[in-house]
Amino acid sequence: MSQPQDDDDGTTELVAHALAEYAKRPSPEDVARLVDMLLTRGQDIHDIVAARPRQDLTAGASDALYEWEYFSRVGPLGSGPHANWNHCRALARIIKRLMHMAHAHTTASAS
Repeated sequence: MSQPQDDDDGTTELVAHALAEYAKRPSPEDVARLVDMLLTRGQDIHDIVAARPRQDLTAGASDALYEWEYFSRVGPLGSGPHANWNHCRALARIIKRLMHMAHAHTTASAS
């Protein structure tokens, strides 16, 4: 099983880039590339959290896992660059929550 994503792999920066204010939104082409990277890194983090025993998951963790499974499967709701930007931001928010849960689990396991 892979280890939780650390800040040094660029995931935190990737999420921050996706959550930039609207005025700093990347071009539609860059948003598409950003979505691809978020899907790859997010799936790794999802798998780490999902591997935990179900009884150890909080309601928030279960919700984040469900949201990831839904949004990564369905894709943007709507069409056009704005829909893809909204999808990108939704993925980033979910990844941020999953990263926190993966880190909390790793910290608790090390104690």
